[in-house]
Amino acid sequence: MMITVADRIREVLPNLPKAERRVGHEVLGRYPVAGLETVARLAASCDVSGPTVIRFVGRLGFDGYQAFQDELLREVGERTASPLVQYDHRPEAREGDAVDRARHSLVSCLDTSLQQIDRRLFTETVTRLATARRVFTAGGRFTGLSAQTLAMHLDILRPGVTHLPPDHWVSYALSARRGDVLVAFDVRRYQRLTVELGREAHRKGAEVVLITDPWLSPLALEAAIVLSMGVVGPRPFDTLVAVDGLVETLVAAVVELLGDQPKRRIAEYDRLWEQQYFTAPESATQQEKESR
Repeated sequence: MMITVADRIREVLPNLPKAERRVGHEVLGRYPVAGLETVARLAASCDVSGPTVIRFVGRLGFDGYQAFQDELLREVGERTASPLVQYDHRPEAREGDAVDRARHSLVSCLDTSLQQIDRRLFTETVTRLATARRVFTAGGRFTGLSAQTLAMHLDILRPGVTHLPPDHWVSYALSARRGDVLVAFDVRRYQRLTVELGREAHRKGAEVVLITDPWLSPLALEAAIVLSMGVVGPRPFDTLVAVDGLVETLVAAVVELLGDQPKRRIAEYDRLWEQQYFTAPESATQQEKESR
């Protein structure tokens, strides 16, 4: 998974001097727009000097402010890359057949994503999924399937979990409230409706957990927690292997946190599930045989 400017900032942020930390928080808070402003404008918005901004950029490993902005502009291009663009611009190993290339790409994406995940943010997410009174999930055209998978698993473990298909978003936005947790899935090319739902939920006091890609959905500005996963897979389409791997990892961690607590609910779930399949009463079966 690629290392973004945001990743670099988060890595060095705890060890920066106070003035440079303000620059880091400003860039992350308005990512990537703040970093594309002039040195003078970014410095003014942080109430620091221009040299402080330059020192901050240097700590990220850039030779100068222009190199810093060039990298941000490259990320902006990656964020909006369509499958058509990726046909010609995505590098790919040529050795082996399609299966070999896909295996290498997908395994690498999942492995790197899980290795680089912020353990503190992951633990905070698990705690919220296990303890919040109400948990909601939502996603876009493809990521909606990942969101629904998370909700279906959590619903077996605990009450108060709801997946929000697009036609339910307005109804939820009307009733969103403090204490809710909304897990929003949004990867490139980001979907306006997902972003607006998250922003409205945030405005009503709900906590937004955003599962996104390395380039970060615009919803990252409002999210309480941001978990970014790699999406680069066999061309030309992005892959959700890492996103779905995160879903299953979250569910496994919730099970560990809850311990034996969900057992009664799972047993009741199984009992109700089995009622969907029934056999004819023995008397009815006997009558059928006698009538033949």
